[in-house]
Amino acid sequence: MNKDLFFLGIQGCGKGTQGKLLLKEFDGQYDLLEMGQLFRAIMSNDNIIGNFCKNIVNNGKLVPHFVSHDRFHTALQIATTKNVGLMVDGFPRAMEQAQFMESKMKEYGRDFVIIHFELSKEKAIERIQKRATIEGRADDTTEAINTRIDAFIQETLPVIKYFEGLGKVISINADDAIEKIEADLRSKLGL
Repeated sequence: MNKDLFFLGIQGCGKGTQGKLLLKEFDGQYDLLEMGQLFRAIMSNDNIIGNFCKNIVNNGKLVPHFVSHDRFHTALQIATTKNVGLMVDGFPRAMEQAQFMESKMKEYGRDFVIIHFELSKEKAIERIQKRATIEGRADDTTEAINTRIDAFIQETLPVIKYFEGLGKVISINADDAIEKIEADLRSKLGL
C-alpha cells in the first residue's frame, strides 16, 4: 500500500479502532495521527492552546481550522521525513480542511485514499453513549454528541462526497462486528 489513509465517519463508527488494528498490520510502514486523541492530549494541559481547544471541543464544536491544519501539516512532514505512510483518523472534517489537505498532499507528492466508515446516526448515538459510560470522556455529553453529529452531517459528509467525485473513497459498512469490519477494510485495501 503506497497511499496515505484518511479515516472518516460519523462519531462512534469505529474508525479509531480500525486504524489501530490496521497500524499493527503495517508494522512500522505507517504512522497514525488520531486527531481526537491528539486534541484530548492538548486539552489536558492548562495553557493557552489547551484551554482554547477545551472550551470549543467540550461544546461539541470543531477546533478552528488553523489549529487542525498545523497538526496535520506537522504529521505529514514527519511521515515524509521518516519515509512512512500516514494514517489519519478524523481529518479533514470540513471543506476548508479538505482543500488544505489536498494541497499539502500535492505539495509533498503523496497519494491518498479516504476510507468512509458508514453508520446510521441512531447507531452512532448508541455507541457514543456506551463509550461515555465506559471512558467518561468530557466531550461525550448528550448535547456535545448531537452537536458533533450535526457537524458531521453538515460539514464532513460534503467532504466525503467531494472526494467520492474524485474516485478517492472506499466505503465500509461500520454496522457490524469489529472483526468483520476489519476483514472488509483489509479486502477493499487489497491486503
